[in-house]
Amino acid sequence: MPSSSNCKSLNEAGFSLLELAIVLVILGIIGGLSLPLLTSQINRSAIQKTRTNQSYALHAIAAYVEKNRRFPCPGDSLSLGPTYGISRLHCQGDKAKGILPFKTLGISEVYAKDGFNHLMAYAVEPNLTKRDADLPRESGGYITVKREDGTPVLAPPQKGDPNPNYVAIVLISHGSEFAPALHGENSFAFNESLQKGNILKWESRDLFLKHYVKIN
Repeated sequence: MPSSSNCKSLNEAGFSLLELAIVLVILGIIGGLSLPLLTSQINRSAIQKTRTNQSYALHAIAAYVEKNRRFPCPGDSLSLGPTYGISRLHCQGDKAKGILPFKTLGISEVYAKDGFNHLMAYAVEPNLTKRDADLPRESGGYITVKREDGTPVLAPPQKGDPNPNYVAIVLISHGSEFAPALHGENSFAFNESLQKGNILKWESRDLFLKHYVKIN
């Protein structure tokens, strides 16, 4: 027959296991409640970093435009050799979109990536990349960007306007899910809604040349 002291020890051990189980359950509940908050904070930080790197890239593009009097073509997204990160020589048609040409812009690959560690995509109005481009007066309209409600981000040109403004460049982060930002495989129609997983930074020709570039 076990002594009273042995029974007391067994009871104490039983209570200790029960208390441990309760603590584990509580920790599980706290962890379950904290995980969405942590995920949300990580996403906010990634979006903020994306916005920062997009602004950095815009200034690098502006420096290129000031020096070369034309916009850079995108880099080839499929190139992994010496031309990786280098802008194409010509970018008419579908070649006017690709990856941000960070080597041509003279910036680190770190700043060419978004907050999710993906290389940002880059689309440009083809006419602005011509060597003899007259940037303030060059025609365009190849790229369209729409808001979440489907309306264009730029007002339609006025009837008879000889030099209508248009979207010049778009920087695209595909987000954590790497969601496509295009409506079609070869489309230059973008949607800036964050709900689709994309983080877009676009600039019109007129405002980009006014605020970022000093061209006589």
